[in-house]
Amino acid sequence: MQFLSRLAREPLVHFVLIGAIVFGAYMLFAEDGETEIRDRIVVTEGRVLQLAQIFAKTWQRPPTPQELRGLLDAYIKEEVYYREAVKLGLDRDDTLIRRRMQQKMEFLSEPPEDALAADDAALQAYLNGNKEDYRVETELAFDQVFIKPKSSNNDADDRAAEILRALKADEDPAELGDPTLLPRAMPLSPLRAVRREFGDGFTKTVSEAPTGQWIGPIQSPYGLHFVRVAKRVEGYDPKLEEVRAAVLRDWRNLKRQEYQADAYAKLRARYEVVLPGPKKPEPPKGNDKDDDK
Repeated sequence: MQFLSRLAREPLVHFVLIGAIVFGAYMLFAEDGETEIRDRIVVTEGRVLQLAQIFAKTWQRPPTPQELRGLLDAYIKEEVYYREAVKLGLDRDDTLIRRRMQQKMEFLSEPPEDALAADDAALQAYLNGNKEDYRVETELAFDQVFIKPKSSNNDADDRAAEILRALKADEDPAELGDPTLLPRAMPLSPLRAVRREFGDGFTKTVSEAPTGQWIGPIQSPYGLHFVRVAKRVEGYDPKLEEVRAAVLRDWRNLKRQEYQADAYAKLRARYEVVLPGPKKPEPPKGNDKDDDK
């Protein structure tokens, strides 16, 4: 009895008992769900290096120790809020987050580099199947004399005939026709540039015109034109050596799309998708007389 009495007066015993009570209360509340096990946020050396590199790229200098500590604090704060938001399900119905997650999954489904390596046979086969995409366009250089669709003095047809006679008589084309913002002398340009300036119908006619003689009048969205083709460089289908870089780029893009489509198909096969059925039409409502019957 004396031993127990002396033991009860020891401060160390009191400390142990208090600690046991506190621990017991902690476990009791933990079982009730009031306290959760703390999540671990592990900041790796790679993450620290990444934060420092981003800072250096932005400010053109490495961060100071205080600035690096601030970057780490901001990263930890972001991670804490992100985890808590996920726990609350705040990410589930957010369109921006869903799209961002889709982008990340698509990035993860990128094909390995060896799957995007092509030999000459593969590139040539791709070029043969897509010649129109790489065809070098016909180029034209020409002079043109413009006539407004309506003239205050004479009819456009009469003026056109008069100008044509002057052109065939080798008069200076710069002194003929009406002012226009369109170029009087079009430098050697691909047909797409001519089409952009003068329209489709004009370009088609001029592309088939002989070289060195005036033809017209040719209709465009702006009015009438007399045209003399100064130079024509015919289009052609280039060899692989001329367009290798473009063909390789497009071939790799195609393979990347095929690889990602296959990856998605495999993921899609894991899910059963239930769509709403067609809405059944409501039966027609009868009038009061029909209801009485």
